[in-house]
Amino acid sequence: MPTSNEFRGKSVVVTGGTSGIGLATAQLFFSRGANVIITGKNREKGKKALAQMKGKGDVEFFKGNVASYQETEKLMEIVRKKHGGLDVLVNNAGVYLSKKIDETSEEEWDWIMNTNLKGVYTASRFAIQLLRESRGCIVNVASVSGLVGVRNEAAYCASKGGVIQLTKAMALDYASDGIRVNAVCPGDVETPMMWEALNRVEDRSLAVEKDKALHPLGRFGKAVEVAKLIVYLSSEDASFVTGTAVSIDGGWSAY
Repeated sequence: MPTSNEFRGKSVVVTGGTSGIGLATAQLFFSRGANVIITGKNREKGKKALAQMKGKGDVEFFKGNVASYQETEKLMEIVRKKHGGLDVLVNNAGVYLSKKIDETSEEEWDWIMNTNLKGVYTASRFAIQLLRESRGCIVNVASVSGLVGVRNEAAYCASKGGVIQLTKAMALDYASDGIRVNAVCPGDVETPMMWEALNRVEDRSLAVEKDKALHPLGRFGKAVEVAKLIVYLSSEDASFVTGTAVSIDGGWSAY
């Protein structure tokens, strides 16, 4: 596993880094010496996230929408000017919708795709030149829902399946540049987004037990567990790993 100093002096961007998996990932990189920029749409959440960070590098928050060309290009220019380049891009920003396809409006479909899939494309597009210079890497946060079909998650499944295929395509396209591209595919992880979804269900306790039962290990994942996998895939220990989608789902996708 990476040493506590492995990322010292390296620059890391974590999109959607103000809570959940993104925040846990940013904190882990920061604790290992990295200079970290976390992105998000909400400035107050950004301030709270920064207050929780403990480490030896430099950390800051960038308010922006990952689906916006202009805002993402500005982000990468800031990274270049302040840190001289980029070593790791973690495409974590994501949203969730629990609906069948005939219940999903055009606006909801665009919202899911713009954040979950276009956001990965946009951030990666503007990061590639910086990563060429550093021979860095990209880790995309997909989902078990991108590997298997899940009821009432039509748009979400489509977006995360797209992330996995985009991961594989980029890994092939940029291998000769020394850029590694991988994805992680979490099952249900204890994050604000997960609890927000479960709180909308009429019988929350029953929903929790049914969701836990989908995971053979019988529990939800923890954000830090996913963060550790992301940091591993970004480390020299994973120098021969690219183009893969790694399940971290308590066994869900093994069915």
